[in-house]
Amino acid sequence: MEERSALERLEEKLKELWRKNGRASIIAARHTEFVVEPRVFIGDQVHPEILKLLVLGYLSNASAQDSGIGNVEVTPDKLIIKTPGGKELLAVRDKRIIRQYLSQRA
Repeated sequence: MEERSALERLEEKLKELWRKNGRASIIAARHTEFVVEPRVFIGDQVHPEILKLLVLGYLSNASAQDSGIGNVEVTPDKLIIKTPGGKELLAVRDKRIIRQYLSQRA
């Protein structure tokens, strides 16, 4: 049996994440069902809805200490997730995600 590449394994895990936590739609037909799921990668980018799930998962597990040491910086307009070295990794401008993070920290 041929071993799957790391990218294929990553794609499968992201699909599982979508099925468990995303807004997966199931279309039922007479003798079958279809699960509608987004393409995981669009070009060399992760699908925006899957990326939101990853960010929400990260933020739900981020502690107040992460904000204190600079791994997560938040303003009312932008939330920045940084690498342990302090380099900007991801900027989030979704107001709902920012509000949810701020309320979690309060």
